[in-house]
Amino acid sequence: MKKARILTLALLISVAGFQMASAQFPKIKLPKISDPKPQPTSTDTPQSTQVNNPQPAKPASTAPAATEASINKTSVQFFLQVHKGYKGDPETWSWTPMINFRVNGPFKAGDQLSVEYSLPGKTWKYDCNPQDAGPSSAWVGVRDCGQNPPETEAVIYTGPVDFKINLKNELEAKNTALSSEKFKVEKFHEGVVDLPKFKNNNVYYINYDWTLPLAYIFDEWVYNWEYPKPTGNTSGVPSLNDSRLRAAFWFKGMTGGGGVADVGYGKYEAYLYYKGQMVADAVGENSGCELLNRPESNQDSPYGYCLRKFSFQNAMLWDKGQYCAPNCTYFPMWKNPGEYEIKVLRNGKLARSAKFSFGSDYKIVDTGIGTQNSLGTLRIVVPAAILGDTDGTWDKNAWKADAFYGNPLSGFVVP
Repeated sequence: MKKARILTLALLISVAGFQMASAQFPKIKLPKISDPKPQPTSTDTPQSTQVNNPQPAKPASTAPAATEASINKTSVQFFLQVHKGYKGDPETWSWTPMINFRVNGPFKAGDQLSVEYSLPGKTWKYDCNPQDAGPSSAWVGVRDCGQNPPETEAVIYTGPVDFKINLKNELEAKNTALSSEKFKVEKFHEGVVDLPKFKNNNVYYINYDWTLPLAYIFDEWVYNWEYPKPTGNTSGVPSLNDSRLRAAFWFKGMTGGGGVADVGYGKYEAYLYYKGQMVADAVGENSGCELLNRPESNQDSPYGYCLRKFSFQNAMLWDKGQYCAPNCTYFPMWKNPGEYEIKVLRNGKLARSAKFSFGSDYKIVDTGIGTQNSLGTLRIVVPAAILGDTDGTWDKNAWKADAFYGNPLSGFVVP
């Protein structure tokens, strides 16, 4: 049975495997970055992308110190493993769940993670061992928890599934549910032969339509903070002399066929606008799927979801070391606070737009959506406008009830 997902680039990078047993977590010390003195900025007109005398600007804030363990809800992803058999019938296909997620610290000796699932007539429980860790172990990441169970554990159910992510500590006699939500299972028939024998050759998948109006804006410091290291990592965030803009958008589309029609491939180009002028771009190798969630099927289907990251290498949030003077061709956002807009072309068609603000303190202005809804991410969450028809058919109201597994978002308004 092949894996149900492809993980790419920054968020989930393969590291050494671990035995499926209870994990011990170290105490953490969050890294800090010094703040150089802010310099004056101008909001009259966009500065030329030819920067002759860049001034130092202060970097992004460090991560706030966590007081208790919590889920990074933006990291939670489920994948359904398809079993080609059910109760002895090889032509009735079934499924079992698998999960990836991250937990923000602090952690103590004896802490153990697990996940429980509940649906009519069936429950599962899996112990989950972290394989990844953030800077100074400020967070831990779990991958593939629940992978490859016996076929006897599989079901043919479709509909809502309740789940809990638990943190247990035998030393302190504590057992806490860090997350208690639900996801929705759907199915489609695989194959073109219309014979009764194959009528139950169904592929199961999770509907992630609620993700499409979500966009994330962040900087290079956050990217490095999210970058996974082996568990037990004691190193902090690398020192930065400057920081470039990054953004991520969700897309839906075909899977399995490759080429431009495949949601994981195609041509995606993002452009940054300030005061009506294009000032930077993220094209070619500066765009790629951070996470690709597709049904475990041998045929094309329109139910794939890609969280695509865009790196604006020519949009500088701050330049602490002035290493780029005097012949830079980046756009100095730290000289141009105010409102920005990102527009995304998908195979030449306008597919997304999102607006955000950059402050005179050299930081992306927080919308408050992440903190209001306890999402546990350092990325700035902004609503994205879904433009055109490149995503195919999708439920435009899914985010209202299903966002982050059944948690309607406070303060979130889709353009």
